[in-house]
Amino acid sequence: MRRNLFLLSVFLLFSGASAASERACLTGAFLADRPGRSDIQKFKEDYGKKPALVMVFLDWNALPDRESLRDIYAEGSRLFLTWEPWTTADKKGIDYGRVLAGADDAYLAAFAARVKSAPGEVYIRFAHEANGDWYPWSGPAVGRDRYIALYRHVVDFFRARGVDNARWVFSVNWEDAPGKNHFSLYYPGARYVDLVGIDGYNWGKNRWVSFERIFARRYRDVVLRYGKPVMISEFGSASGAPGMKARWIREAMKTICRMKEIKAFVLFNVDKEADWRFPPGEDSGQALKEALASDCFSDHAPVSG
Repeated sequence: MRRNLFLLSVFLLFSGASAASERACLTGAFLADRPGRSDIQKFKEDYGKKPALVMVFLDWNALPDRESLRDIYAEGSRLFLTWEPWTTADKKGIDYGRVLAGADDAYLAAFAARVKSAPGEVYIRFAHEANGDWYPWSGPAVGRDRYIALYRHVVDFFRARGVDNARWVFSVNWEDAPGKNHFSLYYPGARYVDLVGIDGYNWGKNRWVSFERIFARRYRDVVLRYGKPVMISEFGSASGAPGMKARWIREAMKTICRMKEIKAFVLFNVDKEADWRFPPGEDSGQALKEALASDCFSDHAPVSG
């Protein structure tokens, strides 16, 4: 019965009640390191819809911030948590053997309790982009077996403590690095994954790449392999010549609408490795606002039963 109720809650979250929203894709964004109500409200003011999913990054030993949790859910949004098994201060990965042996159970218990206290679903993207070679938890660094063992350990730990509002996102990069480091090597199994996320960016520079070229091939592969709801768990575009970024986001949103298995996206809207922002006073921001006005996109994230 619990499994049936869970499947129903996922269906309700990603479908909505009205016919107009049956295929709607949930909006989402990375706004700030510690997003508050004003960040969510400004996004809605700038682009016409609030982010239904608000991304936060946390490293190992950190906990979801109580104030941010309160603010996100007070605005009717949900936390989309990227949980990174490293310490960002020294860029070192965690000791997998130590964690699997139970040495960090007190930390995991505190984290699980914090997630359980949220008044709605919390989406947890744990140890993302294992098919890359840039993180200390990437497949080439830790190996397939240890990666899967840790992922399952964390999910099992939460479930054993009744954290029924956690939704687990297995998130992969749009391309494998190196090429033989295929994302499917790290899939922890259907019972450990609620959604499959895909990350990708148009970095601009010497190669301007469309959203469709970045995501289409991996999207098809994920849909055929797993039959799970799909989301774009990170995406964005650098700036180019005048008008290019506006055209890019306009076409990106049209492509998302055509890809019917994409149930949510998280847009990077910050100045970080590149300037991923879509300023509301510029043509790219206006293009984003116009695209989000479509009933293809929903900022409504209902509480599941």
